[in-house]
Amino acid sequence: MPTHVVRAVPVASSRSIASVAAIVAVALVVVGTPMSAQIVTPRTVPVFQNQQFDLLPSALAGMGGVSIALDDSLADAFSNPARAGRLRDGKFFAAPFRHGISGDRGGGRTLPLGGSGSAGAWSFAGAFALQQIDRAGPMRFSQVNSDRTATNQYLTMSAARRMDGGITLGASAAFAALDAVDGVDLLYGGSDRIEQSGSSADLRLGLTKDFGGGRTLDLVVLRNSYEMTHDVRFTGPARFDSSFRIWMPVTRSEHNEDRTNILGAHAEYSQPIGTNGWRIGWLGTVNTLNHPKIPNYVLQNIPRDPGSTLAMNAGVGLARTVGGTTFGADLVIEPMWANTWADLAHDTTAVGGRVIKAGGKTVENDFKFTNSLIRLGVGHDFVADSAKGSHFGFQLGLAVYSIDYRLNQQNNVLKTSRRQQENWMEWTPTFGLSYKARSMTVRYAYATSCAGDNCFSLGDRVELVSPQAAERFASGIIAAPSSALTFNGGHASSHKIWVAVPIR
Repeated sequence: MPTHVVRAVPVASSRSIASVAAIVAVALVVVGTPMSAQIVTPRTVPVFQNQQFDLLPSALAGMGGVSIALDDSLADAFSNPARAGRLRDGKFFAAPFRHGISGDRGGGRTLPLGGSGSAGAWSFAGAFALQQIDRAGPMRFSQVNSDRTATNQYLTMSAARRMDGGITLGASAAFAALDAVDGVDLLYGGSDRIEQSGSSADLRLGLTKDFGGGRTLDLVVLRNSYEMTHDVRFTGPARFDSSFRIWMPVTRSEHNEDRTNILGAHAEYSQPIGTNGWRIGWLGTVNTLNHPKIPNYVLQNIPRDPGSTLAMNAGVGLARTVGGTTFGADLVIEPMWANTWADLAHDTTAVGGRVIKAGGKTVENDFKFTNSLIRLGVGHDFVADSAKGSHFGFQLGLAVYSIDYRLNQQNNVLKTSRRQQENWMEWTPTFGLSYKARSMTVRYAYATSCAGDNCFSLGDRVELVSPQAAERFASGIIAAPSSALTFNGGHASSHKIWVAVPIR
């Protein structure tokens, strides 16, 4: 993904207490294309975490993630558990991948193992993954192992039952034990150690209705929760200790909680157009996000910031399959409205003499997002040996994500207000190769994400800088920056391999 410098330039005193509320709402196991349609989260600073949680394979990964009018035979069973009802043949799979962010700003290695099978009217799918996350920054020989890497564990399970009338019902559960999330260090500028610990859970109920003639309706309801703690250490300038007559470093520690709960509903419908292989599809999603605890990031330095978000999306997709060639295109718009605030621990006198009682709001941030996403992809399969049923294939794709938001901020203590608008675009070219035979299937997918024209260059740094420190299951971050954001080139990339063998 793009790697940037986000610089908050010092501003007038009325802005120096600007509230920055942040959300890291992790879509636990499949934050790939299908999941991204079902969990919609806002982001106001370019901190990126999606690759870390893109754990499970996708048959369309090399096509830019197009999905609305195309079925994804690999990922659909986990995004909508009712789609697991289409898995009739038992398979075992391994999907190792590596992801990295330029400038030593994170990355890691992940090994998911899983399988699928069916028994009568029931179908099942599941996966377990171990993940090693690299701590941000260059590694030093003197560092202990816990400062170099962290370990995450993931488990996901889906079950579906085929009913009469073309209806399939499904349920899924996914859990994660998290010791590190990419990008969190960028939100604590000036810190020299961050210990993360927490968990995430995702529960879903799904329904798929096949009307015949290729017409399909999908419905999903979900509940997603994310809880993390950040124990952050800051080391300041050394001070002279007259008792020991030596210079001693001055350190301070902060304990922050990050909690987000999501309730969501998603609907998707697709059908063929004519008889020439064309399909069209539509989707719609509504999410409500409650943020009871948001960390006291360095950029804000205002604790106790809760918030809430209403996020939606609506999209249309078009696809065509002719012979061995598949083409797809998606267009999605994402309107969102978010409100965050800082509350008081004690009574405070505002400008003009009015007393704001404990628990009252000091700074209020209202965000309005008008994001949009375009995905394009093409793939082709070549028959290698018709007698053995083997095929070679390739995929090419491009996803372009535009983030655009307006911030209205009201300071109830200083009786000031301000407005700010930010926007940027993220470009993600993708490439994939595949080999399919009766005895096994192998897929490879590569993706690199970047800003502007830096997609194929070697970006140098990723930093988030604040006036206080001049020296992110992924996925959503709200921040009320006190000045205009600036960008610096960089990129993030991932290499994925998926190998599957039939169980019988």
